[in-house]
Amino acid sequence: MAKTYDYLFKLLLIGDSGVGKTCLLFHHAFPTGFHVFLVFLAGIDFKIRTIELDGKKIKLQIWDTAGQERFRTITTAYYRGAMGIMLVYDITNEKSFDNIKNWIRNIEEHASSDVERMILGNKCDMNDKRQVSKERGEKLAIDYGIKFLETSAKSSTNVEEAFFTLARDIMTKLNRKMNDSNSAGAGGPVKITENRSKKTSFFRCSLL
Repeated sequence: MAKTYDYLFKLLLIGDSGVGKTCLLFHHAFPTGFHVFLVFLAGIDFKIRTIELDGKKIKLQIWDTAGQERFRTITTAYYRGAMGIMLVYDITNEKSFDNIKNWIRNIEEHASSDVERMILGNKCDMNDKRQVSKERGEKLAIDYGIKFLETSAKSSTNVEEAFFTLARDIMTKLNRKMNDSNSAGAGGPVKITENRSKKTSFFRCSLL
């Protein structure tokens, strides 16, 4: 049976419990409707959505992982094959922001060295309860050399933009690698290197 897509990208949503990862996942997978709900994931859940970028059909396989420490051993394997990772914190929860550095360390330890990353400051619709300024989120992203957006699944703020931006960055990197490979093949011997694949850790989520 012929494939109905040109690319398959595995994405991970990671971050502390309760930052709204599941809301972001459901809002992106089902953009026509969003309902306030509370979900507990004792492990892993994923949704699939096919999007179109630059005339190419891209199937996004988006994994929602458990944020609590006790689930880290369960989700280690889910870093394998991940091409993009969204690190999510809650702008009304200072601790979830501070823990982004811990999640980044986990990525550096377990994920592929060239995985695309993005930091999301979620629940930006709750500005009256904000504990983390947008400027602090932007500075953290700059320090690590990755992109940043503030999002809200409840108000539909930047959710689509976040997923499309990450998918586009992955596709750009893949195209660059293919072009480099073609150039190397035309000019002489090709050196094949193996990306160090790492493992993973964690996951859990709830919705506002």
